[in-house]
Amino acid sequence: MKGRTDLLLRVVIEGQSPREIPLGDGDHHVGRSSENEIAVSHPSLSRRHARVRVAGGVVQLRDLDSRNGTFLRDRRIREMEIRPGDSFRCGEAEFHLVLASEAARARGMGVSARTSLQSLLTERNDAPSLASSLLLRAAGGEERARQKLEVLIEVGRALSSPGSQDQILARVLDLVFQVFDADRASLLLLDSEARIEARLTRSLKGGNGREPIHSQHIVEQALANPRGVVASDASIDPRFAGAASVQITGIRSSMCVPLRVRDANLGALYVDHLSVADRYREEDLDFLGSFANQAAIAIDNARLNAELEQEAVRRSAMSRFFPPSVLGAVLDSPEFGRVPQDLDVAVLFSDISGFTAMSSTMAPRDVVRILNRYFPVMAEIVFRHEGTLEKYIGDALMAIWGAPAPHDDDADRALQAAIEMRRAITRLNRELTQPLEIHIGLNAGPVAFGNIGSAEYQQFAAIGDATNVASRVCGLANSGEILISDALRQRLKRAYELEALPPALVKGKEQPLQTYRVRDL
Repeated sequence: MKGRTDLLLRVVIEGQSPREIPLGDGDHHVGRSSENEIAVSHPSLSRRHARVRVAGGVVQLRDLDSRNGTFLRDRRIREMEIRPGDSFRCGEAEFHLVLASEAARARGMGVSARTSLQSLLTERNDAPSLASSLLLRAAGGEERARQKLEVLIEVGRALSSPGSQDQILARVLDLVFQVFDADRASLLLLDSEARIEARLTRSLKGGNGREPIHSQHIVEQALANPRGVVASDASIDPRFAGAASVQITGIRSSMCVPLRVRDANLGALYVDHLSVADRYREEDLDFLGSFANQAAIAIDNARLNAELEQEAVRRSAMSRFFPPSVLGAVLDSPEFGRVPQDLDVAVLFSDISGFTAMSSTMAPRDVVRILNRYFPVMAEIVFRHEGTLEKYIGDALMAIWGAPAPHDDDADRALQAAIEMRRAITRLNRELTQPLEIHIGLNAGPVAFGNIGSAEYQQFAAIGDATNVASRVCGLANSGEILISDALRQRLKRAYELEALPPALVKGKEQPLQTYRVRDL
């Protein structure tokens, strides 16, 4: 970004982690398409929804004829100046314009949890003199009870900040060593098959890893007991007499409590002391259980956020292909597209006339800029008529109707989209320095529709002769023309003014192809 960098746009969507985007001088387009500078993967936004322009210290917000509108202070706006502190809404996404210095100050407030904990806890050097392993300043009475509560509150605050699961696990162990006198600690989580495995271990002497340090016997008993397990001297405790790990590692004192959310175990939190027996008492176990409750909520939230982010990525990928009207049903079907479907569809090919000659005289960046302005307009029309955007091929666009949701008037929807595309080019050319003309071809017929490639890199495609013929029909069209095949004409339910053209030979077909020119009245 060029120019000023002291402005941020904070994006807030329910179920997603907030993010902050620097705003330099220039135009910043907002929309669900990845081609926007501020891409927001949510179906309530249009592919190109709004524009934020920063120039000379002035921020101008403009709606780009979006479907669901742009709102400032609950009032739908077309264009308006906004200032730091203002909030606006595009679809269901909230945007807050803030100064970078104020955002940094707000983030800096997160260090208060550590500062507050330090005021409640004693130095680790004083730990041997404490009757409990809790590093609390107060030795007993009401003051100790108050400090316990305040520590738990600060732990909750420290763990409430957004982060990945690995980041949350690291925070939990940071807090364990601040609050407890422990030599080692480990966080264990249940996998999809309910097997317990160490996800992060840490030693007071340093070092992180996933190498198991726990006794399986101790962890299994803790998972079976909601209160957890404390061992004053694990090496002589009859409950762990057969535990080789206890004898080999020399574990003396240990505690382990389950991580529980909604009456279900996520895993366990384990701490031990290798040199001092009877280091942990019932008071310590009870406090570790309360501590683990806070940790479990934070870990569960991190998991849920990760799932939501994955869903948002999937939604963003799917929104490239499918109109909002069917997107929900597609997302609700994890198996969608994995097994190809045999469908009867209407196919549209749209191509920019004379594009090769035009692009040869322009800088590549200018060509990309024009395509980035052209394609969103065309794609929006496809979606408005509930078509599926199959692919971009250079300067060409291919769309189909009849997948994933068939309609009895798919041929009409496809043709209506083509007519609207031709009209939209006239409007678009008013703002382009290089005017464009398009030609469009349509066909109908059977295809196999599904995901081509892998589950990780989804590319939905319609495979069949119907798509090839649509491309050939498009190739027959002159600049500004819409041609349709006889197969598509036979499926039309509405009346159009069509002009029959002489049959033409096309590549891949032995028989001449009958086409019709569509007049735009």
